[in-house]
Amino acid sequence: MAPSQKKPEDPDKGLVALSQSGDLAAFEALVLRYQKKVVNLCFSHLNQYEEACDLAQEVFVQVYHSLGGFKGQSSFSTWLYRVTLNACYNQRRYLRAKGRDKARSLEGLLEKSGMDEGQSRLFDSGRPSPLQELESRERGEALRAKLETLAPEFKKAVELVDLQGFSYEEAASILAVPVNTVRSRLSRARQALKRKLKGFMP
Repeated sequence: MAPSQKKPEDPDKGLVALSQSGDLAAFEALVLRYQKKVVNLCFSHLNQYEEACDLAQEVFVQVYHSLGGFKGQSSFSTWLYRVTLNACYNQRRYLRAKGRDKARSLEGLLEKSGMDEGQSRLFDSGRPSPLQELESRERGEALRAKLETLAPEFKKAVELVDLQGFSYEEAASILAVPVNTVRSRLSRARQALKRKLKGFMP
């Protein structure tokens, strides 16, 4: 009989524990580890890089203030991506607020630890994301428009796996569904998109 498989330990466990105790340097390490994927996930929803960077900062501030409620029932990364997805969906329901208070920015939060400007400067918006560099604007807009017509569960699967590069297992964990459900949703979503984009995409 095969031995029972032990659940792999969350590689972020130590940094999360330190962050929960108020160690902002540990939290900055988590930000640096995941900021690229969070920004790209936000960009896939907003299609504006500057706004994606802003929303990513808000996500990490929200995550920092919610860390006390994180019990490790899922990996930190899975929890982070769920928070990010929820923030993206909420952001699209409301008009963007004007003139953010620095106290709500990630840089403002990190400054409280006494870090200098160079240490706390994150999300360099001057660098284009890989998604920006690789996608043609016209094709990207067409794909986004057609993606919006999919049922929410199909759209989420496409965004996570096809646009963001998550594995089937990672997407299943983030969406809290079986892996086979992710595969099924992706197959149906891809077929639907192929029909919708026929004659437009090469």
